[in-house]
Formats: sequence, structure tokens, C-alpha cells
Amino acid sequence: MPKRISESRPVAVTEATSAKAGRLKIGLITPGWGSSGYYSDKVLENAATAKVFPAGTQMFLDHPGENEKYDRPERSVRDLAAVLTEDATWDGTSLSAEAQVFGPFVDMLTDEDFAKTIGVSIAAYAEGTIGEAEGKKGRIITELTEAVSVDFVTKAGRGGSILAVLESSRPEVVVERAIAHGVTEATANDTRAALQAALVSEYGGEKTWVWVRDFDDTTVWFTVETPDESGTWAQTYELNDDGTALLDGDATEVRARTEYVPVKAAESGPRNVPAPAGQPNTPNSPEEDTMGHIQVDEAEHGRLTEAAGRVPTLESERDTAVTERDSARQELALYKAREAARPAVSKKVGESALPATRKARIVESVLRQLRLDEAGKANADELVSITEREVKDAETEIAEIAESLGVGRVRGFGQTVTESTGATVDDFDAAFGVQSSREG
Repeated sequence: MPKRISESRPVAVTEATSAKAGRLKIGLITPGWGSSGYYSDKVLENAATAKVFPAGTQMFLDHPGENEKYDRPERSVRDLAAVLTEDATWDGTSLSAEAQVFGPFVDMLTDEDFAKTIGVSIAAYAEGTIGEAEGKKGRIITELTEAVSVDFVTKAGRGGSILAVLESSRPEVVVERAIAHGVTEATANDTRAALQAALVSEYGGEKTWVWVRDFDDTTVWFTVETPDESGTWAQTYELNDDGTALLDGDATEVRARTEYVPVKAAESGPRNVPAPAGQPNTPNSPEEDTMGHIQVDEAEHGRLTEAAGRVPTLESERDTAVTERDSARQELALYKAREAARPAVSKKVGESALPATRKARIVESVLRQLRLDEAGKANADELVSITEREVKDAETEIAEIAESLGVGRVRGFGQTVTESTGATVDDFDAAFGVQSSREG
């Protein structure tokens, strides 16, 4: 079945380029050997005829990372830099097409000095077989079947070199690991290709994908994946005289493990070489960078800057909300405390002979003076004194009013008046429009 691959070459900024308009003439791929196979003139010419890279093919900044291939296979709009404006054509030396660069990336991608330092890499599905071309054995690409994207990448090999097999770990990373295990650099790439072919033949199939994760002189570590499951395995192998790989024995399922070691312990060892599957990482030299590097694109930077600018406002809104919350809690606590004290205050005031309306006003006045300490406890003792004082003040006031009206003896309201003008307490109550709750 078709395999998803990528193929890179330097960016070609030709005379047809218009920097102001943001248009580029892109050389997509040239014939020759890459790390994943051989591309013939005929294969590329057929790809042009079949319009494998049609107008509208998207161009992104960088290939997707390993996680992004599964988490976001459709890619991110933040990385969408350009689009092909015409079908890719074969000019006898390469597949090429014009592209329109989008606004935010025009100045960067149309700068000739910048363009000379980066490359273009295709991502596509391809059919292939094992064979020989130009005196070298390996995978022969027989057909490019479907384009995925054309990406701007930081490093391009010679025209037509493949940077990554997108359905698997990147071949160049696997080769680096193998070299770290002692595999000769000159044969590491050929060995990887031979192992890949042997594994596909042994374990591959329709909707079953196999790829090399790591290998040394005797063992290959590989992953087998189906739509329902995935696993990593180890198996010994031998290389035949003709360069093909022969798998030995049974495959053993393994699990990759990442190990972190103290930076100071990294006194020696190969630099920037990932550890093989199932083995701890080799410490790096202490002179190497030990700090993480964070890359933030322009759009993300703008979002972060905007968010940072809102921090003072958000903090102010937070403080206001906290204050309002605390105030509401305090008001609720006071309300509950006052309602809890209401029966006791009403009973105390009810012992007096004051008119009902005056009693009600005293109860509300006393409850308004209820306070809570930091522990939420009410000033109960103080409320008793306040209640007694207000009742006494009210009784004294009413007694003085009664005396001034010439009312005789008023029971329960202070001093006794010896003479009477004939007015009764009921007359007093009627004059003030109140209902007495006196005795007798």
C-alpha cells in the first residue's frame, strides 16, 4: 500500500518571483536517491501528468512533530504559510510550481538570503519496491500517488533527498542512533533500508504498518501498528552478502523507556544521540545546552502579550469580586445573627407596658446594634444592656408626656401624679393612635 513520505530540496527563488506580491517559484523535488528510496525522472514526470501536486496544495512551516501527526494530522493554521497557485509541472529536471505566500510570511520567505538557507520538503504517499538504481540497492519509488503538503524546512539535503518517512520515526534519527551503537556510518543508512524492507515483508500488510525505531549490529527494534493496536518489538537479524536483511528467531515485545540523569553526571559520551528503545539515554556533555528552548510564533506572541496586558484588569476584577463576596458573607451572617436574637429581644421588650408600635421600633433598633466579632460571635451581653436602656428611655419619655397632659396616675411609667384632669390612659392612647399592652 502507499507509504507516506517526504522529500526535500533547497528553495528556488527564481526571476519569476515577485517579492512585493509574495509569489515564489518552488522547486518541489528532483530525481535521484533519497534516504527512503530512489525517484526516477519517469516517476516525477508521471506525478506531474497525474497532477499529484495540484493548485491549492498547502505549504506549512516545518513538518509536523511526531505527536502532532496523531494529535493534529490536519495541521495548524498558525503554520500555514503559502499555497500552490498552479499544478506542479515537470521541466525535465524537477517538479516545480508557483506559490502564493500569505501576508505574515511574505517578508521572511521572499528574502533571498533567507531562502538560500532553508529547503522545501514534500509530504506525499508513494508506492515502492526493493530494487537497484545507479549501482545502489534499496527502495525504488514506483509512483507518487497523493500529495499531503509541501513544507518549508530548516535543512534540505541535495535535490531530491528525503527528510522523513512520515508514517514512522525519521530515518536520519534512526541512523544517528545506529551509529551511536557502533554501526559504521557508511552502511547505517543501507542497513536501515534493508531492515525496513525485511520487516515490511515479514509483518506488514493491508492496514498494518511497520517501521524501524532503532537497531545495532545484531538487533532491530521496530513498531507494528494497526487501526486497533500498536506494539514495539525486538528481533535479531543478519545481513546477507547482497545487502538484504534476514530476521532471526522470534520477536520479543518490549517497551521504550526514557531515563533522566543529573546534568553533572554527563561527563562524556556522544552528543545529541537519542538512546535506543528499551535502553537509558546516554548523558550529554556538561558543556552542551542544558536549558530548554521555547519557540513562540508571532500570532502566539501577540496572544500572550494581549493576555499579559489584561492581567491588571483581571486582578482588579478578582479583588472586587473577593471584596463583594466577603461583604455578602458578612451581611448574611449579620442577618442570621439578628434573626436568631429577635425572639430574646422581643421577649425582653414585651415585659414592659409600652405600646405595641413602640415595642416594635425598640426591637428593630436593638437588632440594628447587633455586632459580630472576628470569630462571628454576637455582642449578646451588650444587647441586654441596650435593650434595658431603650425600654427605660421610652418609659420615661411616655411618663413625661403623660404628666404634661395632666394625666393622673399612669401605671408602670415612672413617678405617680396625685391629681387627675379626668383623662384616662385609654384617652392617652387614643390621642397618640397607639394600642397599649398594659396590665388591668
